[in-house]
Amino acid sequence: MLVRESLKSATISIRTNIVRSFLTALAIIIGTAAVIAVIGIGSSANKALEAQIDDFGPRTLVVSPGQNRRGAVTKGLIPLDIKDAEALQKNNDHNWMVSPYIARNRQVKFNNANINERIRANLPIHFKVRGYDIEYGRIFTEEENLGRKKVVVLGSDVPKELKTSPNRILNKEVLIAGNSYKVIGILEEEGSTGWQNPDDELYVPLLTGSQRLFGTKNLDSLNVAIEKTANVDEVMMTIERILRSQHDIGPGEDNDFRINDYSQYSDLRRQATGIFTVLIAGIAGISLVVGGIGVMNIMLVSVTERTREIGLRKALGASHQAIMMQFIIEAVLLCVIGGFIGIVIGSSLLLLLANLNDWPFALPFGAIIGSITFSAIVGLFFGIWPARRAARLDPAVSLRYE
Repeated sequence: MLVRESLKSATISIRTNIVRSFLTALAIIIGTAAVIAVIGIGSSANKALEAQIDDFGPRTLVVSPGQNRRGAVTKGLIPLDIKDAEALQKNNDHNWMVSPYIARNRQVKFNNANINERIRANLPIHFKVRGYDIEYGRIFTEEENLGRKKVVVLGSDVPKELKTSPNRILNKEVLIAGNSYKVIGILEEEGSTGWQNPDDELYVPLLTGSQRLFGTKNLDSLNVAIEKTANVDEVMMTIERILRSQHDIGPGEDNDFRINDYSQYSDLRRQATGIFTVLIAGIAGISLVVGGIGVMNIMLVSVTERTREIGLRKALGASHQAIMMQFIIEAVLLCVIGGFIGIVIGSSLLLLLANLNDWPFALPFGAIIGSITFSAIVGLFFGIWPARRAARLDPAVSLRYE
């Protein structure tokens, strides 16, 4: 009964002074919205990263050129070449898929459209390794690679950049660096991975690119896709052994190549995102505490303004506990209402950012419950002093207050 009456009185007080109540809760609203948005952005970014890793297909190790050191002398980068890829394909002890590539920018022309675009020369298995799906036509075959055929697969955005449509450019000829290539396929939209955008690239067979387009056997890197259950350390040791033999590297000499685990970068990115989220959420949480101080100040002003009301209620028999309960509930109610409004605003902001960045909407339920709980605790903590001050007022003095 006491709680119900106190809740009713607190609600009437808030509705009577709606503008002041809103301004009082404003810091709580901003703080809660910031906490929800930041935690949600961190969760959504991690979900997007996990989706990219899943889309990437099997776990992938990246072999790239390294420094050649002979004694104290550094002789610059030693390139990988197609023979390195062939050696790895031949000595396949771990059921891996080897996907070498060369990538350069070249002029691409179709009708009157002329663009400078990234051309990637790779094996047909590259599309499987990266999890790319074809939407129109087909990908090139190993026979077309061995035959150095001038065929090309387009990323999903390339037709638009060439001011045409997929149906109009499929099976037509485009000029790449002045030579005609037949468009045999167009990929589905894949989206940017953060360091490359397959939708903006063109794909030609590896040997076609090496001998007809780029004039080099040197690879940019080798992607080695392994099973997710494989022992990564053992696989890396096997790759190292094969390439050291291929490059005639003697005992005690440094490798002239690097082997990186793609998933390590993803783990580091997750950790960095988590730390950043906690840090920013902590800073945003401070605004909730500041908001609580604001609530306390306004409640103290409210006690002063309502001194006669408090005196009258005491004269009519209201107990010390009833007066204290009313002001505590009013403070808690203000903070909880502010928390709910902040959650709505923060969730709306998160939804907007998720749509703009093509992320999944991921807001942990615990963040919502935690925000409401923390808001209530802030209201309770900072409402006690004003409530105790109100409850201690002398009725006789209060009734004479002007």
